[in-house]
Amino acid sequence: MYIDSLTKTYPAIFTHDEEGYFIEFPDLQGAYTGINNKDLSLGIAMAEEVLGMVLADRVENGEELPMPTDINKVKSEEDGFVTLIKVDMEKYFHDETLVKKTLTIPKWADDTAKRSGLNFSRLLTEAIGAKATELAFTREI
Repeated sequence: MYIDSLTKTYPAIFTHDEEGYFIEFPDLQGAYTGINNKDLSLGIAMAEEVLGMVLADRVENGEELPMPTDINKVKSEEDGFVTLIKVDMEKYFHDETLVKKTLTIPKWADDTAKRSGLNFSRLLTEAIGAKATELAFTREI
């Protein structure tokens, strides 16, 4: 199963009020949004956008990403609910400057990658993201 290392999922708390929903991420201080209507599709889209912007900003500033809290441990008010929001952080990075890197790999790896149609730049970018995420999460424990 393929999992993109730049895709992250965090729990969000939707608190209902008379006009709409206030949406917050308990694991990310300052990550919140809201909608002034009851359109949950819009609320989820807004939550995804805020999550993407906050996570990408942290990565670009060299900050560690917190481990997401287990959704079963997140509580909401009686008139609200908790759901998971998934985001592809790559869409929210600001610095898309390409940097040329020269590397050396074994011939068998080059041949295998070419036969498989792998994009070396994409693969390296994803591997760096995965390793950086792994290191950030293991440092916190």
